[in-house]
Amino acid sequence: MAEGKKPTWRDVKAILAQKEKPELLRLIADLYSSNAKNKTFIHARYALGKQPLEPYRNTISEAVYPDVYRNEPIRLSVGKKAISDYFKATKDKMGQIELMVHYLEMGNQFTVVYGDIDGPFYASLESMFGRIVAELRKQPLAVQEQYHTRLEDVVSAARNIGWGYYDYISDVLIDYESELDSAREGNG
Repeated sequence: MAEGKKPTWRDVKAILAQKEKPELLRLIADLYSSNAKNKTFIHARYALGKQPLEPYRNTISEAVYPDVYRNEPIRLSVGKKAISDYFKATKDKMGQIELMVHYLEMGNQFTVVYGDIDGPFYASLESMFGRIVAELRKQPLAVQEQYHTRLEDVVSAARNIGWGYYDYISDVLIDYESELDSAREGNG
């Protein structure tokens, strides 16, 4: 590696390729014990434990529906990062969709309980709603049906929310339901 050049994955990979298995296991053990996020990543990657989604779900809940009585801020980017981190660790599309729906439900529930937030908050929820529908369209009909009711519940609960949020998610759901109806007829 050239002097002063920032190390890259390629540099690290070249070094790791020369190491023996015991040394690599020690390295992974050190990484595992040094950081809770590393533990969560490894547990998710190898489906260790009964609920690999749970740490990510908890992070989303705390970020998108924070404890306002403790003056904790809404951190939408932290919630989105949890979804991304889970998918990086597992490549599990169904788990990713589940976390996306959880993000949407938590944000929706927060605004129903505490009232109007702000434009960027609703833009984030609208974007997530659109992403969920886009991902569901790629899934078998049975999976789409599984999440349809939850999306309906979100839209129903958002009925009195402003900022155009309800209108947007309602319109997206109506379009999606039309597609679902066509798919049901095609399978019937």
